[in-house]
Amino acid sequence: MPAPERDRDQPFTAPCPDGRRAPPILAAGATRLEFRWHGDRWGHRVTVAGRVVAESIEGSADGPRAEWPPSPALVELSELPLKAGFALLGVGLAGRSHFSASISPHPDMADTLLFELACRVKVHPVWLGSTYAGDGGEVQMAPDEATDSLPATISWTYTIGPAGICPVRGKAAR
Repeated sequence: MPAPERDRDQPFTAPCPDGRRAPPILAAGATRLEFRWHGDRWGHRVTVAGRVVAESIEGSADGPRAEWPPSPALVELSELPLKAGFALLGVGLAGRSHFSASISPHPDMADTLLFELACRVKVHPVWLGSTYAGDGGEVQMAPDEATDSLPATISWTYTIGPAGICPVRGKAAR
């Protein structure tokens, strides 16, 4: 699948529609995470030494993928202070599912960000994971766990940095 067209004329860190606040930027050495309001949720881009390595592919509140969007629907972002900087916490929902995210500098890997995501589901998901456009095309990070009992919380973890997008807990697909 070809990478989506990107609006490169608009700064990626454009404020949310109400204009009250600029989105946070998170850095881990040469790796930088920036957010942009995308319709009804935050999308993000990760650069390493100024080169885009991953850009989230987002959905919207309308259409056939509204309940199970390509990436977690994050509508609120907060900063959590850490000893060496801060982490970002995100929450949101799509359909009847609630998403949460924690993004922080990786404690042991230089220039690398750690993404920890979870989704509370009440029905079996059609799709669940994070989808990115990058140099090598589309990459999906997805949980490797399945559950028969509902409701359930399903999680997946990955890193983005100089080595690209790598699963920690879950699986990757191109």
